[in-house]
Amino acid sequence: MKNIVLIGMPGSGKSTIGLMVSQKLSMKFIDMDEHIEKKEHKTIKELFAISEECFRDAETRCAEELSKMDSCIISAGGGIIKRKENIDFLKQSSTIVFINRCVEDIVADIDMSTRPLLKDGIKKVYDLYDERIYLYKEYCDIEVSNSGDISEVVQDIIKKVVK
Repeated sequence: MKNIVLIGMPGSGKSTIGLMVSQKLSMKFIDMDEHIEKKEHKTIKELFAISEECFRDAETRCAEELSKMDSCIISAGGGIIKRKENIDFLKQSSTIVFINRCVEDIVADIDMSTRPLLKDGIKKVYDLYDERIYLYKEYCDIEVSNSGDISEVVQDIIKKVVK
């Protein structure tokens, strides 16, 4: 089976939803940020402290590696869409699902101090959303809304991807 890659803003629910989808479909779950940390022997914060470019390079290496796998649910980092090559790698073996969640819900739920790109506060979340929304929509194969019950989002993804 093809991979299912979840993309969307930080705080959109990719990891939580991805884990639930993987359990329902008995597929391996991979959180790209955790995968990057293991491969690079550095935390995401440490990679960003070197430079965002350093992190993005690691992210691209990870996207290329994961594109060679199959039957996985992959939760991608929020900025995976910043490099088209990442999406090109992932599309080789995956269905790309954009989890769209309104910014107000994201801001209400996430601890911004743990997210390197969001440490500057709420305005940064809105700026990132405005900057990225068209890329998420352009690069996805399927879009789902995360505006209510998480189990409904999980069922929506399964219904749309597994035919």
